[in-house]
Amino acid sequence: MSAVGMKTACVTGGNGYIASALIKMLLQKGYAVNTTVRNPDDMRKNSHLKGLEALGTLKVFRADLDEDGSFDEAVNGCDYAFLVAAPVNLQSENPEVNS
Repeated sequence: MSAVGMKTACVTGGNGYIASALIKMLLQKGYAVNTTVRNPDDMRKNSHLKGLEALGTLKVFRADLDEDGSFDEAVNGCDYAFLVAAPVNLQSENPEVNS
């Protein structure tokens, strides 16, 4: 558990619609939240996370499903983990199917 007895949750794929809604709900319920995105510096994709920071403790971590161990820091010490990130292959004719 994090400081002040607050439970911490990790939500992967923080710039997705479902992850964003989950992050908002968790923050409103008093959880500290760690989230992961592929590129934390891409403000075009991550600007909504700045708005969510006003609701509570939100930390953004860089992680990629294709990189072993890249989620370790984000989930370390968390009480809960919500695995919402999904790989997307934009080169594929059907991006919902891994090729």
